[in-house]
Amino acid sequence: MTMHKYTGPHDYFDESYVTQWESNANNKRPFRIEFFNAFAAEVATLDKPSVFDLGSGPGFLAEHLLTHCDVAAYHLFDFSPHMLALSRARLARFTDRVHFHEGSFLDENWWQSLPGPFDAIVSLQAVHEVRDARRIPRLYAELKLILSENGVMLIADQVNDEERQEEHFLTAADHENALRAAGLKQVRQVYRGGDLGLFRGLS
Repeated sequence: MTMHKYTGPHDYFDESYVTQWESNANNKRPFRIEFFNAFAAEVATLDKPSVFDLGSGPGFLAEHLLTHCDVAAYHLFDFSPHMLALSRARLARFTDRVHFHEGSFLDENWWQSLPGPFDAIVSLQAVHEVRDARRIPRLYAELKLILSENGVMLIADQVNDEERQEEHFLTAADHENALRAAGLKQVRQVYRGGDLGLFRGLS
């Protein structure tokens, strides 16, 4: 397996930094709760799904979905051991349904050891951490490999627009096109708030 080192601006391997990130994330973007609700509205339409959370961080989204949706199994995937430690503590009451996986979606064939396929794939503010927008369509194609038949992919990430042009973000249209190129159907943006967009595609 080819290993790729994360080169972004965040020190997710520093415990104090990660703890500070956890404390500030929802204050920095108070509209994140609206995205939690939008994710939950989509996942709630599924019958006891198995869920895979890409770049799960400290478990904020996982906690919301496990609380508000009838989830059979929830798999959290993150490359930061400190993020996973925070999510283990946050999700302790759901111990019979949660599973933790330490790994990086920058690595070749990173998905092969996962116990998929999954009925739902969710991700909040993680996709851009490939740090190169040209890599995002490939990531979507990789995620499609672990999505079950009739499954749903829900991706929320920062988006470029007329006022914002950063090389590691895509526009909303580019996200939708990349999801279609990965083989997903009925692709559309289901929620927009602040600098984030939530995109849905069906397998």
